[in-house]
Amino acid sequence: MTEPRLHATVEIPENAVQALFSSRGLTVSRITPISGGIINTNMRVDCDDAAYLLRVYHSERSVEEIEFELSALRHITDAGLPAQRPVDPAGTGPARIDGHLCAILTFIEGEVLDEADLSREVSRQTGRLLGEMQNALAEFTPAGHKERCDVDFIDSLVEESTRLLREHGDDEFADWIAATWVRARAPFAADDLPLGLVHADLYPGNTIVRDGMIVGVIDFDDAYYGTQFFDVAIAAMEFAFRGDTELDVYFVREFLTAYEEVRGGVDDSLLLEAMLLNCFRFFGYTLPLTFQQDEPAAKNVYAQRIALFADEAFRRRMLDQLGRC
Repeated sequence: MTEPRLHATVEIPENAVQALFSSRGLTVSRITPISGGIINTNMRVDCDDAAYLLRVYHSERSVEEIEFELSALRHITDAGLPAQRPVDPAGTGPARIDGHLCAILTFIEGEVLDEADLSREVSRQTGRLLGEMQNALAEFTPAGHKERCDVDFIDSLVEESTRLLREHGDDEFADWIAATWVRARAPFAADDLPLGLVHADLYPGNTIVRDGMIVGVIDFDDAYYGTQFFDVAIAAMEFAFRGDTELDVYFVREFLTAYEEVRGGVDDSLLLEAMLLNCFRFFGYTLPLTFQQDEPAAKNVYAQRIALFADEAFRRRMLDQLGRC
């Protein structure tokens, strides 16, 4: 069965790949398409000296947005943190291949973290790594330009989601989503949390491991400059779910303890609010895929998590189990 995608895979001729790499002094020995991802087209390109990732961007991505991502990756890797480094030097902008914008990145050997392998140790490693990354990004201003993609952006996602729900005849669920979103965004209306670079999609599928150790964080394509605290909320929950709605509070505690050792204190109550808010973000992204698979919207994993985090009894229980207030 073909994995659902938001953008179709781009077919790139092999000779175009060889020519692009040859212009960088690299000789291609093998090209292997990578099936993961729902937006860009990715392939592993093995050369005589090393393996690389060739990312071909979808047509909606601009030069300025790609420059933003590449400059962030240069800064992060300059700090010695495990991410993919652009091969072309700063200031050259993204490359082009067969008429498409693209980038050549270093390839991180290892395995994508499987949700079945989540553990307290993985949560600990993730919390510390995110804290170190945010420390390294302090006062960093990326090149290029990327629109801020948090509260106001999620407003537009929710509006589009409710439109799609009504188009599919699910008015009642659309009303519930709209009403619950009003409650979810309220704690962040003041927009007074510190700003910085946000990865925005730090979850197991964007984490590379080897021998039980995290050796890479990948896919900064969604990165933007906005509310950095949202990365804490996204990672703390994404590395703690066992299944769709079973949140392991011990994993969350390990994550927070490790994060705070290098970055500073976290308000547990606000963290749960931020988890709820970002579930709307991922619901908006994934609802079209849910419809592609002929699934009811209520079965969408993030719709289920919205219901979970919006439940006051669940929130009180989580705060009590975290036991940090």
